[in-house]
Amino acid sequence: MGFQDRDYNRYEPYDDDGYVRPRRKDLSMSITVRLIIVNIGLWLLNGLFFADNYLTGILAVTPGTLNTPELWWKFLTSGFAHSPHSFWHIAGNMIGLLMFGYGIMLGLGPGGAGFFRGENIENRLGRAEYLVFYLLTIIFSGVLQAFFNPEKGALGASGGVTGIIILYALFYPTKTLLLWGILPLPMWAIGLIIVFMDAGGASGIGEGGIAYTAHLAGAGFALLYYLLFAQYNLKITGGFAKLGKNFRKMFKRKPKLHLHKENNTTANQTTSEKDEEFEKQLDEILGRYGKVGEAGLTKEEREFLQHASKKYRNKKK
Repeated sequence: MGFQDRDYNRYEPYDDDGYVRPRRKDLSMSITVRLIIVNIGLWLLNGLFFADNYLTGILAVTPGTLNTPELWWKFLTSGFAHSPHSFWHIAGNMIGLLMFGYGIMLGLGPGGAGFFRGENIENRLGRAEYLVFYLLTIIFSGVLQAFFNPEKGALGASGGVTGIIILYALFYPTKTLLLWGILPLPMWAIGLIIVFMDAGGASGIGEGGIAYTAHLAGAGFALLYYLLFAQYNLKITGGFAKLGKNFRKMFKRKPKLHLHKENNTTANQTTSEKDEEFEKQLDEILGRYGKVGEAGLTKEEREFLQHASKKYRNKKK
């Protein structure tokens, strides 16, 4: 077995449509899969161990939440709370998240029908940016749902999932998918159908008990994100990282600057020492001058005497 055959160096083959079969290792690291596990775990926990919808009631947005600042954390937690009385409430949201967040699609090819992994928002944005976008979409959709429908509550991941689907349509508008598993349509058309259906529901046309406003808010947030960030290759997390870096820089201890001031006493001592050395050298040369005369002095000694003569004349002036 060669090096290229080892498992850690093997890549899964893509088919003609660009899909790749999901790998077990990828699933374990996926933010989407972790979100799905948390949502399903909370739904099962509420149904199996809590009576009267207790846990979901704590996590969900309730009437009056918007006017109670100490309960604003519910705008985030409501995205992880689903109706314990409806399996399809959580199933529909998690299927949408798996399809468009992680890219698991039902494909038809030469080998027949099967589930494959294709383009997805998690890979397109990166895990950190994807998670921040999803959570902010949930918060934004919950706030607008509570603002326009203050007498109603809100729960479920549908606002965040709608945002993921619409962002997918903006990134891949010509991607053809089977609507309801039957009708092949490009993603731009599927996105418009979703928006129009939610707009109709919000205006009173459609089934009751659905947070249509939250869906529209999720779609709107996705559009804003695409226009302000995605098309310019900007990231929300990039701004957070820069802000955090600047924040740390503000509180980072700066090195102390020491200004060196010349000590007058030391300067005077240095000058005095130089004068003493000068006088000592002058005395030595004058002593030799008395013994050997000017002709017996070296060139350097004669120049020193000339310098000393000028120095004393300047002092007298």
